[in-house]
Amino acid sequence: MAVVHRALFTWFMLLVFLIFLALRLDEKTTWNWFLVFIPMWLFDSFILIYVTFKLITHCKNGHNWWLTVHRKLWYLCCILLKMGFQAGLCAKLEYGSQFAIPVYYIFIPVCVLLVGASADVFKGLLTVLRY
Repeated sequence: MAVVHRALFTWFMLLVFLIFLALRLDEKTTWNWFLVFIPMWLFDSFILIYVTFKLITHCKNGHNWWLTVHRKLWYLCCILLKMGFQAGLCAKLEYGSQFAIPVYYIFIPVCVLLVGASADVFKGLLTVLRY
């Protein structure tokens, strides 16, 4: 898939999600929160399949195994953390006080994702500055 197609797919899914979110927040609809997040679930599923396929093909072809697998596993971890946060957020918004988990537990995957992304960017900056 070309870069242009991936970018268009990403922007389209984001646009549909924001439209669904605006409709739900303006109380024009009474949709379930899991339905509002369907574009994000589809996007994450597509990315999860894409990264898994790339990981398998890199391992099969015998490229620089550690660098490629390490990076792709980090991407898989990021996707799974995002999906976990979305599931917790949808459950908390939909079921409110019936969902017994406190809000700060729901935000743990996002915090881990942000700390990991910050460390990854910092490592990349150090690598660039070294050369």
